[in-house]
Amino acid sequence: MRIHSSTSRRSRPLRLPLAIGLTAVLVTACGTEQEGATAGGGGGGGGGASGEECANAEEAQASYEQAWTETAQQLGLENLEPTEEQVCEVDTAPWAAEPKNGETYRIAFAAQGPTNSWGLTNEEAFRQRAEEVGVEVLYASANGDATAQVDNIQQLASQDPDALVVVPMGDGITGQVQAAAGQGIPVVLCAGRLSDSSSVVSTVTRQYELLGSAYAEWLVQQLGGEGQVAVLSGLAGVPTAEYQKAAALEVFAEHPGIEVVTEQYTEWSPTVAKQVAANLVTQYPDLDGIWSDSGYGDLGVVQAYQEAGRPVPPVTGDAINAFLKAVQGTDVRFALSSFPPEQSMQCLDTAMAALAGEPVLDKVYINSPSFTHEQIDEYVRPECTDNLFVPSALPDEQLRELGLC
Repeated sequence: MRIHSSTSRRSRPLRLPLAIGLTAVLVTACGTEQEGATAGGGGGGGGGASGEECANAEEAQASYEQAWTETAQQLGLENLEPTEEQVCEVDTAPWAAEPKNGETYRIAFAAQGPTNSWGLTNEEAFRQRAEEVGVEVLYASANGDATAQVDNIQQLASQDPDALVVVPMGDGITGQVQAAAGQGIPVVLCAGRLSDSSSVVSTVTRQYELLGSAYAEWLVQQLGGEGQVAVLSGLAGVPTAEYQKAAALEVFAEHPGIEVVTEQYTEWSPTVAKQVAANLVTQYPDLDGIWSDSGYGDLGVVQAYQEAGRPVPPVTGDAINAFLKAVQGTDVRFALSSFPPEQSMQCLDTAMAALAGEPVLDKVYINSPSFTHEQIDEYVRPECTDNLFVPSALPDEQLRELGLC
């Protein structure tokens, strides 16, 4: 795996292929930027809020709890109790520093890789923000592989960047993340988290327990508390998939009338999900509902059931335009939540705030509005590509520039 560097430049239009049909195994390109040079220099200490008294961020704490209430209202749920959570303000003074090399900060980005349209958009949004704030990006793609990301982080850290942003592909990278922080590099986790993140400055992500629980509660409510359910997750071992799945299984365990008949992975690919769902049709002909963490998976499910001439069970997942287009005008019931790939911009902003010595939250939860089949006409974007995640936080002009609309 080569590590690439890109300096501030004009953002190129992102012409996304119909990546929703690809699996992580098929996409192997790392990028085309010029290979970056190594750098020297030291860095400050600090390790975020871990081990220190929590400076409770009351406003953020209230926002965290309010998100549970709003999601319950959006999905029409009667009971949705928030899990215990503590959001703290981090003193980033130990990380405050001038650029180590010249006048430009160099920010390392250990990305998921272009394994699907989410990954492609996530990376392009990061590069656009980097151009806007005038920083150099050191880029490495894991191509959906946690093992590859271990090496990526080591190589990125060896270039002594000013900060490191990581889209975590699994807990196996924890040691490398901690080593980078110990080297004096502030680390921000982006669109995922680690079970032991004591060395990171901040984690910018969705509330996975909220979404996993809410999807499961909605499905239980749709089934009247009784029925057979299949659980379909994305990539095995990846936090984005595992935390949501664990939360969902806890909810299902509280309802004796719900039987989880199978747990499978779809690799966040409609192709794989279609194969999985085709087997569900034959193995579990009486299946009542499908808990899914992905709009990609939902698209494959719909295709498999429609080709089999069977009604599609109620499903859950991310809100991707391809799925909404596929079910608009049908009687498919669903509960979805947004997973904006452009959250990578906020990840970069958080890293830059740490370098400026500005206080940041140890957990930055992005807004993930939820909706059901009853609101499909408010969210589907017929004029945009299948690859768009909705609702998008980007203005229409930028979506057109990215080739998404």
